[in-house]
Amino acid sequence: MIKLFLLTTILSVYAYAEVFSILPYAGELSYDRDNNKSLKESATLYGVHITKGTLEYLLEFDFLKTDIRFKDKTSENLTQNDISFAYGKYFNNYMYRGGFHYISTNDPILGGGFVGFVSLGGYKYLGYDKYSYGVEAYYSRYVSRVSLTQFTPYFTAYNALNLYWGSSFCFKANYQLTPNYEKKSYLSYDVSETLYHKSTYLTLRGYGGEMVTGVKDSGFSVINTQDLMKTGYGVKFGYYFTPTTILSLSYDVNNYEEIDLVEQGSSSVVMASFYYGF
Repeated sequence: MIKLFLLTTILSVYAYAEVFSILPYAGELSYDRDNNKSLKESATLYGVHITKGTLEYLLEFDFLKTDIRFKDKTSENLTQNDISFAYGKYFNNYMYRGGFHYISTNDPILGGGFVGFVSLGGYKYLGYDKYSYGVEAYYSRYVSRVSLTQFTPYFTAYNALNLYWGSSFCFKANYQLTPNYEKKSYLSYDVSETLYHKSTYLTLRGYGGEMVTGVKDSGFSVINTQDLMKTGYGVKFGYYFTPTTILSLSYDVNNYEEIDLVEQGSSSVVMASFYYGF
């Protein structure tokens, strides 16, 4: 069952003041119209992401509900609830983070599941520029007894171009060990570039390689399906009404091979979110 979601959480923190934020979001997903490429027709998803923290720590909670409809109207909808929690601790030049992602679903293939994750990262400041690096580790286990391990090293560079412009580049590699699948390992990558200008930002993103039953978005997005994810691309636009009030819209396309089907299909998802911090 595909869970395509997540928006990067934006938390604006001044000095060491504690900030609480809430980010409701919703989206609509459309699958390939060709029956040879996808048995699914569309999906609705909505949820909320909540954070609380300072420059020293960050607590994150996320709830997502997904409802997938099939082309065959006699088939029961696939429904799913996702609950995630993470805690991060931040120091002068390094950080660590841990959490879990719980999945409750009526999917008869994998069934419900649990994902535990930890990460360790470092960062360095050069003037107004910031460079971050580290590795995320995930362990996933499902009711069907399928289990897998994923390691995701990453590198991010933020550059302040001038007083009004800034840019952020992010690269992640995803290496999966999959003992329960015919292929015992998969390798994929994610890349994004964000351009900031005054009260707006624009993100271009894409991915490639091969991923199955993978984890993305630092543990808050789980693709709990045996479909083979191959390539994808997307765009996201955000507008800051204030530094802690942000509206964002995104559009993404995903190309994959659905389980039990031989032709590659595609899906598209439109998402909207509203971030408010206080």
